Amino acid sequence: MPEFETLVNPPQEVWDQAVKMSAETDNWNFQSEDYKLWSETYGQFWLVTAVEKGTLNFVASVSLARWDGDDGPLYSIGMFYCVPKYRGLGLCKPIFQTVMDIIGDKPATLTGAVKMSAKYAKVFGFDKCPEHWHVWSDVKLSDVEIPKILSEKYSTKVWTEVDYGALTYYDRTICIRDRKKIMAAWFNLPRTFTRVVSDVTGKIVGYGTIRFVGNKRLSCAPYYADNLEAAEVLLKDLLENIPDWKNHTTLEFLYPECNKDPLRLLGRFAKSKEVVSTKKFCRSQFTKILIPTPDEKVYSLSDFSQQYV
Repeated sequence: MPEFETLVNPPQEVWDQAVKMSAETDNWNFQSEDYKLWSETYGQFWLVTAVEKGTLNFVASVSLARWDGDDGPLYSIGMFYCVPKYRGLGLCKPIFQTVMDIIGDKPATLTGAVKMSAKYAKVFGFDKCPEHWHVWSDVKLSDVEIPKILSEKYSTKVWTEVDYGALTYYDRTICIRDRKKIMAAWFNLPRTFTRVVSDVTGKIVGYGTIRFVGNKRLSCAPYYADNLEAAEVLLKDLLENIPDWKNHTTLEFLYPECNKDPLRLLGRFAKSKEVVSTKKFCRSQFTKILIPTPDEKVYSLSDFSQQYV
């Protein structure tokens, strides 16, 4: 058995191993560029990793971001992952404690996987949770057909073609914290496509991002809409403006289980409802106060590692 050591904010190649392995073993949706984005857009960022001693061979990780706002800092924990062959050895306990020590008594949030949620609440105080879970739904792109008839009340544009102030104003109806800097950086990532949907008056009623992630999957992150009709038009235009979208494997959404529209949306674009796969995946958890979200508008979370909506 090799020995291990901890590296904080390691070289890029360590993160790239984490991206690749977490996609292969757990279908997690990250890009190589996320590491730089988190480092540059949050007040502070830590990627705490365990590696095989004397090497850069990735073993485990946990990330921590300090997101500053008018109401003070909010810390977010994410990317808590361990390579399968090293699970059960207790390697993750010290790196998780490292980020908890940084947080101290400040407000914090994380997205708790089903198997870990109760432990996060009981042991670490992440016990402020919504009543619902978030569920994961996906469909193979070979089973996707774009509907021929959709609402004519809505139209979309690339995000750079709309007033960014209006877009961020809309985003504040989804997330009460200011995400101007985070959103722009997210939309500008490579292999990322974002469109904004508006009604006939020009009022923004939603926006969505599709990212190319591991194993040739298309991840909707985030995806917001005021109603199902707008969400359908948005998905149609996103897919039709992605080169060779049919050559990818799956289309994926992560959304509040209390919102039934995302599943209806996938059902509209699937050849049959039976080809849509759904499972309970995670929940948003907080230490100090539960930050509410308009779940009826959330068709898919954004970055489920450092964001809660």
